[in-house]
Amino acid sequence: MKKNENETEKKTNNKIKDKADHKKSDSKTGKRSWKETLYNCPFFLLMILTTAVAMLCSDEIGVNMIPIGKAAVAKVVETNTETDRVEAAEEEKLPDESATAEDVRESSQAGQETGEVPEKPAEDKRDDLEPAAEKEEDSSPGITRFEFYEPRQIDSRYYSDAGKVAMTTEYDYTTENDSYFNDAVFLGDSRTLGISDYAGLDGADFYCDSGMTIFKLLGEDGVTYQKTGKKVDLNQVLQQEHYGKIYLMLGMNELGYGNTEMYLKQYREVVEQIREWQPDAIIYIMANLHVSEEKNNPETEFNNININDKNAASALLANGTDIFYLDCNPLFTDENGFLNADLTFDGVHLYAQHYGVWRQFLLEHGVERKKTEDTKEAIPLEDRKAGNQDNDGNTVE
Repeated sequence: MKKNENETEKKTNNKIKDKADHKKSDSKTGKRSWKETLYNCPFFLLMILTTAVAMLCSDEIGVNMIPIGKAAVAKVVETNTETDRVEAAEEEKLPDESATAEDVRESSQAGQETGEVPEKPAEDKRDDLEPAAEKEEDSSPGITRFEFYEPRQIDSRYYSDAGKVAMTTEYDYTTENDSYFNDAVFLGDSRTLGISDYAGLDGADFYCDSGMTIFKLLGEDGVTYQKTGKKVDLNQVLQQEHYGKIYLMLGMNELGYGNTEMYLKQYREVVEQIREWQPDAIIYIMANLHVSEEKNNPETEFNNININDKNAASALLANGTDIFYLDCNPLFTDENGFLNADLTFDGVHLYAQHYGVWRQFLLEHGVERKKTEDTKEAIPLEDRKAGNQDNDGNTVE
């Protein structure tokens, strides 16, 4: 009996020994079971787990087993992202609460020393730029251009060859009707007298005389008011009346008086005086018409070179804003610049039937001056003539 127990114990010990030897042998040879391998490789476990989760959540393979959880995660991510953006924007917009007034002053002083100027917000920039653009558009002036040529040598104390021809001021003119001249006045010599008689501008006032010059226009002798035929003091008229447009054409009777420099100096003084009395008026400086080839005499002062010298000088007064230069010579002269002989009865003045062309030219060169708070409303001349209103628009009983 005891012998059998010893044999059993011996067999058990041998089995244990065999297992230990087997493990020892496997350890020496490096062999492991799959469970040991799996247990000892957490990275492999993590990879398997990640793959399984990706398969469950993926739309591409059509599983998407947890849409509710996925949507909840997306919502949380979106909310967090939006919150981050708002917080970042508020941090940029608002100053640091911990900053003191002294810190702000020091920062401002540092910016002034380094020349750095804080940039205004985009809205402020637009507010600054838009009025500037409107102002630039409103203040765009017209341009008076000159066509240059090789001047001749002139031996005269009255004039020289200007070497240039003044062109009508370039501007965005409007085409008007006869009512445009209801607050207009024409000042000039016998050519202006022709416009008064034959152009049909009945609404305008005409103060003109044959032989009138720029030197006598505001003189003590006065000027004839064509609607009454009486001499009046133009200084007084221009201070009492309120005109919207003033047309000036003088220079023919100055061809043999003084010189072009004197003419320009006096013309400028007259325009400046009129502007003082009539601050809201558009002033038109009208070119003197050339004379015909028969009347053109280079041996005297009565010639087109002298006329052109005076025209080029007076054109310098145009600023394209409230003073404009108008040249109607191209309507009446031939290819050589002489007044067309078929249009004149004396080589200087037009036949009556041709003043309609001049009238149309004036209608097509209207300028509408933009009214300001200080600009007075033009008063129809018929009301002022009838005594219904004074110069300030007050009703007169």
